[in-house]
Amino acid sequence: MANPGFGKRGASGQSPRRADDFAHLPRREAAIAAYIDRLPDGAAIDAKTLAKFLGDRP
Repeated sequence: MANPGFGKRGASGQSPRRADDFAHLPRREAAIAAYIDRLPDGAAIDAKTLAKFLGDRP
């Protein structure tokens, strides 16, 4: 989990997830966005943490 104030925060009034939410993005960016979207509120999403979990995905 991130330090207070530095983690993922959900948007109020956000619609439920759909399979095509990130279809307009290039494949790599869509994969990163989908990964972040699935994280719980408060999860660390800094560059080092994301790189650790996502690595060099195509």
